[in-house]
Amino acid sequence: MQVYLFTGRNKITGALITEKREAVSHTALGEDLLREGILLTTYKKEKQKKMFNFAPRIFNRVPILERVLFARYFGLMLRAGLDMKSSLATLAKQTKNRSLIVALQQVLQSVGSGKTLAASMRPFPNAFPDLFVSFIEVGEATGTLQETLEVLATQLQKEFELRRAVMGGMLYPIVIVSALVSVGIAMMIFVVPKLVEVFEGFNVELPLMTRILIGTSAFFSTYWYIVILIAVGIGVSVWRLMKVPSIHMQLSRMLLHIPIVGRITKDVNIARFSRNLNSLLVSGVAFSEALEILGKNTPHLVYARVFQKAQAHIKQGKTLSDFFKQYENLFPSLVISIMDVGEQTGELAAVLKEVASFYEGEVEQTMKNLTSIMEPVLMIMIGLGVGGLAISIISPIYSLVNVL
Repeated sequence: MQVYLFTGRNKITGALITEKREAVSHTALGEDLLREGILLTTYKKEKQKKMFNFAPRIFNRVPILERVLFARYFGLMLRAGLDMKSSLATLAKQTKNRSLIVALQQVLQSVGSGKTLAASMRPFPNAFPDLFVSFIEVGEATGTLQETLEVLATQLQKEFELRRAVMGGMLYPIVIVSALVSVGIAMMIFVVPKLVEVFEGFNVELPLMTRILIGTSAFFSTYWYIVILIAVGIGVSVWRLMKVPSIHMQLSRMLLHIPIVGRITKDVNIARFSRNLNSLLVSGVAFSEALEILGKNTPHLVYARVFQKAQAHIKQGKTLSDFFKQYENLFPSLVISIMDVGEQTGELAAVLKEVASFYEGEVEQTMKNLTSIMEPVLMIMIGLGVGGLAISIISPIYSLVNVL
């Protein structure tokens, strides 16, 4: 997202407006402003520092659980009879996330100046992503903001549970491998150098594994700062490369063909697609518009591109299930058949809800099974690591005993 400093003129009042806002391009900025009744007159890109510009996004991001609570409590306050401004003011006082507090305070000011809630939220994508704002926009347009917030809260809750299931399955192996690497590095820096002092006092040829261990330890002890710089450099380089669309797309395609990972990736994206499309349709979003929203807000680029192409197919009066038949590698034939039935009976939203529940359960069960499978594999890895280290240390000790 690029930050633009722009000036515009309100079509109704003629008032001159000067603001700063994030947008994908100046064209998208103009379209967003036009929807708010503002004509873009001039714009200028704000210069941004290239190095480490990812830090604000990391620290300013609002967790999905905070958005769940916000949508749920906002809906409850509106149902209780509070007006929008009072509800926003109360939520701004009660939330604990600093970024969300700042965003809500700015949103409250914008709403007070006459802007719509969706337009007021759009400049804060870290707090209110495009999908979130799209729900709010539909709720305001149809006069069902309260009901839309309840649907949005349910959708975000399911998204949170889906992410928790995936992260829960990954947490165990990540912790074990991180602990193993940390212990290995600590031994290289603090333990092995002590043993080297003992071995140097004897004129005996050390085994190959021991010489490798000592050399690695010497490198870590002497050039530890280089190791840190290399690790940081690799991390930043990978992050920057992931921002290149072609590389991101290739990685997305590669994930689909990795054993186990590919299946999990497909199940997660089918569950997310079904849940999001169901929520959008229930909220009153037009079918083609819902696909456009999904195309912009789906993290996996392969699926995002399919949804973008599907939009043109739907506008021709054809069914979505018929379009998905071209992509049976992404959508199982069973899912396509179920969607076909839903479209023929006019119950697509209800069918998508069932599909989402099924695949969310599949992801949760798969991650539990994966954790069970990973336990013995990790134990073997730890055993090999400890065994190799023990052999490297014990072998020269036996040699020293023979010398003595």
